[in-house]
Amino acid sequence: MRKYTDISTQDPIDRPTWVDGIDNPYLHGPYTPVVSEVTAIDLKVNAGKVPDDLYGAYMRQGPNPIFEPKGPYHWFDGDGMVHGMYFRDGRASYIRKWTQTRALHDEIEHGRVELSGIMGPYDISRVAGRENAAMNPDYCKDTANTTLNLHNGKLLAAWYNSGRIHALDPLTLETSGEETFHGGLDTSMNAHGKVDVRTNEYINYGYADFQPWLTYYVIGADGRVKHKTRIDLPGPRLPHDTTITPNYTILHDFPLFHDPALLSKTGHRVVQFRRDLPSRFGVLPRYGTQEQVRWFEFEPGYVLHMVNAWEEGDWIIMDGCFQPDPTIRRDPSEGPLSSMLAYLRYKGHLRRWRMNLKTGECSEEQLDDLNVEFCLPDMDLYGVKSRYSYHQLIPTDLQTLAFEGLVKYDHEKGTREIYHYPRGWFPSETAFSKSTRGGDEDQGYCVTLATNIADYQSEAWIFDAKNITAGPITRIAVPGRVPAGFHASWCYGRDLWPAAATQRSRVAA
Repeated sequence: MRKYTDISTQDPIDRPTWVDGIDNPYLHGPYTPVVSEVTAIDLKVNAGKVPDDLYGAYMRQGPNPIFEPKGPYHWFDGDGMVHGMYFRDGRASYIRKWTQTRALHDEIEHGRVELSGIMGPYDISRVAGRENAAMNPDYCKDTANTTLNLHNGKLLAAWYNSGRIHALDPLTLETSGEETFHGGLDTSMNAHGKVDVRTNEYINYGYADFQPWLTYYVIGADGRVKHKTRIDLPGPRLPHDTTITPNYTILHDFPLFHDPALLSKTGHRVVQFRRDLPSRFGVLPRYGTQEQVRWFEFEPGYVLHMVNAWEEGDWIIMDGCFQPDPTIRRDPSEGPLSSMLAYLRYKGHLRRWRMNLKTGECSEEQLDDLNVEFCLPDMDLYGVKSRYSYHQLIPTDLQTLAFEGLVKYDHEKGTREIYHYPRGWFPSETAFSKSTRGGDEDQGYCVTLATNIADYQSEAWIFDAKNITAGPITRIAVPGRVPAGFHASWCYGRDLWPAAATQRSRVAA
């Protein structure tokens, strides 16, 4: 098997990558993996200046395979690599490092990929007899390449398909190991757990390929399991996000899932959209049990990512990016990759759901018709009503998933603003950071990492969140190319450098 190698002193660029006779578009061009780890301080600013009221770190997670994949490569199969851009005192620094999963360690030890990716085929002997397993067995590569949450001083890396949680040092991005929350975690965990900054609790759940249930957790501020319960479902499901309010957690059950019998028989996870079944949201008291879940039914479809949820009296109100028709329509001309390419051709829009816990009344409405996803509010506002959110505008005419613009929604006024990215640039999910000076909810900055496919140079872009249509006010040179990837998060400086934050507070006083 071939390992990706440097070309001269540069990371390889725009090099078609053939795996099993297939030219995979998610392995070259803007998706080409880099081959080294980088640490650099006091970066060069190409335009503007680093705002002195921008304090914290932009963290971007994504796939970056080291070895040639085993079988067809799915974009979700790449080894996790974290890109951290740190801002402090008007200066910027950058780190990129692989997340050291057990799969990556095995690959390095053996010099090749040992496990199949999401598209399989899986080793049937590892699949059979796992109906009561607490987590997916090691027949599918767990890359921890999807999301990042800062909790209890640790940066938690998680995987798309409910995997092991890995703990990273948020200042060095070194992997300290698999996180078990002091031995209290005995299942895998979903990618999109949420941190409630008001209680410093981490809320998440785990599921597995054969389990008709999920295991729900509340992790306390001390990093220990505070609450755990089992929630039964009609069958194995593939939820992806978690939504919270101060008193409730909203669980997701969508009619897009695989057939466990077919998985056991063939070694392939075949996902299908069941239009005859509803989308369901289960409202669970944060420390509740299965008997207390209140289920609400809506139009069939799928949601990868919610914006936010909040409480208004007896109502739970939730905004997210809804796919009304997630049917995987394969193009036979794309061969073995057709399923993966079809799944990643996203078509959806911003939608709102309302659920009344007293009367059982519910409703839903489409808020916009733009094709948007990868949505973030100010992450400090998860669970309470937020006015603004920042989304990626997704083109519908490309073979691969890409972003063509930054969309700012004002949920109070029902308006939007759009900044269209310059042609040839591939930015990442955009995270919001509140100004250290305070002010309005959108008084702060939107930050992203972007790569220009004309010369494969990467930059960090900083937008004035109050005026995103003006484009980036600051552009910082990144020492190395940033491949297209998945989710971003913002880590506030008060949490990264608590001693410095305490000192700043004393000076301000």
